[in-house]
Amino acid sequence: MLSASDNQLLTQTARGTLMGDYLRRFWTPFLLSSELPSPDCPPVRVRLMSEDLVAFRNTDGHVGLVQAACPHRRASLFWGRNEENGLRCVYHGWKFDITGQCVDMPSEPEASNFKSKIQITAYPTIDKGGVIWAYLGAPEFTPELPQHDWLDLPEAHRYATKRIENTNWAQALEGGIDSAHSNFLHASVASYRRDPAWVERAKNAPDLRTRYHALDRSPTFIPTSTDYGLRIGARRDAGDDGHYWRFTHWLTPYYNLFAAAGDAPGVNGRGFAWVPIDDNHSWTITFAWNTHHPLTQEDITAADDFAGPTIGESFFPARNSTNDYMIDRDDQAQTTFTGIAGIQAQDMAVQESMGAIVDRTLEHLGTSDTAIIMMRRQLLAQARAAAEGTEPYAATHGDVYRTRTSEIIVPKDTVLDEATQSALCALDS
Repeated sequence: MLSASDNQLLTQTARGTLMGDYLRRFWTPFLLSSELPSPDCPPVRVRLMSEDLVAFRNTDGHVGLVQAACPHRRASLFWGRNEENGLRCVYHGWKFDITGQCVDMPSEPEASNFKSKIQITAYPTIDKGGVIWAYLGAPEFTPELPQHDWLDLPEAHRYATKRIENTNWAQALEGGIDSAHSNFLHASVASYRRDPAWVERAKNAPDLRTRYHALDRSPTFIPTSTDYGLRIGARRDAGDDGHYWRFTHWLTPYYNLFAAAGDAPGVNGRGFAWVPIDDNHSWTITFAWNTHHPLTQEDITAADDFAGPTIGESFFPARNSTNDYMIDRDDQAQTTFTGIAGIQAQDMAVQESMGAIVDRTLEHLGTSDTAIIMMRRQLLAQARAAAEGTEPYAATHGDVYRTRTSEIIVPKDTVLDEATQSALCALDS
């Protein structure tokens, strides 16, 4: 468990808090590129780390991210006219470019130089990999963009989607790196009860994860600190076949990398970014990719199903707390462990049920929580170090994000040392 003060430090995201300032040392994914589909398209409201902002794509195709309130009379720039390389407030016509500089002030006399004195908050952006990234920190600490595996793939090889979660970003992240729950929360009744027919199917499954994952519900977790965060090894008993090892990753500050059942590690990939909207809400951005060939429609459908259906274009989940995530108690009794359809709806049901910010002073953590404990310690230590002037290593070394998931079967007397584990997860191995 954490102390009340550490719990507060971990979960606060506003500017001026230790964690909020630490998170601002990294490039932050916050929009899908498709949300700003063309030059001079309608602007988009953005709330990011407790700041209210507006994003727009200007006439030249560059993305601006500026404060939401016009500095004149504080009207929202969301209503603004996006035209001629600037966003013009509809109240009195003040216009701002993507740097935040006021470039036109038609309500003032033509001879006035007042516009040259008005500068609003604006953040640099990068549009890459189908995602728009922002840097909200001080210019002198501008980091490198993380070199994720999927970032430079052709468009047809990658896919991204997102949804809103009514919980703190760290709480959502902890759910992402906690792979022990998959044997329960995401299980079928047949797998939970280990029905003979299910066990036989699992033993003959073509992929290792389906074959071995659910047969050992209490794996040994061996997380290792790395330059990017944690490499999390889960060792499961594979019977006479030996041990089944599966490696996933937490990448600072808010990424989770894993391979779903049937995905070929190092070829197919999936991952999340758990991005703070404010202290009580987060974006869950889901990435799917294939390094060898374009994604099929089946791959894209699987990614959408994994992220869960949303209400219209709102990115708000259709299954949510107001409708009890559409739980089906008959289905729970007979078919699925939860009675809730969809992996992300299942995750949200338990994560949001803890409250927007869980009271970690009341927890009772076990051996399956080792990675969560280490992740918290690293985040807290790095946030404190950043406040004292130590730059987060991963922020300025984007190449450390070049890692992949991996899995392997080894004899039970085989020791996978750290070098072997690292080689298995190296992107170019």
